[in-house]
Amino acid sequence: AYDRAYKTDPTSAFGGIIAFNRELDAETAQAIISRQFVEVIIAPSASEEALKITAAKQNVRVLTCGQWGERVPGLDFKRVNGGLLVQDRDLGMVGAEELRVVTKRQPSEQELRDALFCWKVAKFVKSNAIVYVKNNMTIGIGAGQMSRVYS
Repeated sequence: AYDRAYKTDPTSAFGGIIAFNRELDAETAQAIISRQFVEVIIAPSASEEALKITAAKQNVRVLTCGQWGERVPGLDFKRVNGGLLVQDRDLGMVGAEELRVVTKRQPSEQELRDALFCWKVAKFVKSNAIVYVKNNMTIGIGAGQMSRVYS
C-alpha cells in the first residue's frame, strides 16, 4: 500500500507524517527511509527491524498507537455559523451489487474495482467531486464549486 501511495505523487512526497493502519515492517521502513524525507511515522506497531532502520535516520520519530478500535456508528458534529449541526454519521458505501452498466461495452473487472474505489474516495470530497483512479490508486481529486448555481 505504501508503494502505491508513494507512486501517485513522488515529487510531493516529502516531510510531514506517514500513517499506517497495520504494523510497520522492515521492508516498508527501508523504502520510506531510502526514498523520502519524513519526520513522523505512526502505526499500530513496528517490528524491531523497522525500528532499527528508522533509528539510523536522524530526526525520524516512530509512534505506535496500538490497534485501531472499531468505529461506533453515531453522530457527526459540524460547526456552522451561529450553531452546531448534529446529524447521523453517513456510513453508506456503494457496493458492486448496486452498480448497473448501461453502455454496450462492459467494464473489465479492474475498471469495476476502480469505480468502487472512486466512490469511496469521492464520498469524502466536499462537493461536486471528481476522482481519477487507475489500478486502485488515486491519481487526482477535484472539488467543484460548492454552489450548484455557480458551478
